[in-house]
Amino acid sequence: MIPTSSDLKGLKVDHSLDVRGAVSPDGYRKAVTQLGAMKEHEVLELHIDEGEALDAIPFALRAEGHEILVSEPATGGVRLLVRKRTLVT
Repeated sequence: MIPTSSDLKGLKVDHSLDVRGAVSPDGYRKAVTQLGAMKEHEVLELHIDEGEALDAIPFALRAEGHEILVSEPATGGVRLLVRKRTLVT
């Protein structure tokens, strides 16, 4: 189960990105671009739409090795906190 923000008090958000309303897969691409510009272990606050984006984006980010710290309802969509991780190849 993914913790809520109340479970992670004191967590520092390093970057924020709002991709609500972005046409799929543009929201995912923007999130990946932002994560690519970040340092390992930094946290991205990502606002996405419910529905298709919520079904696809967290799954794809996990598949790339990133950690979803928080997934919670937010005004007009869902708020994710994503910790950047790099897959070791």
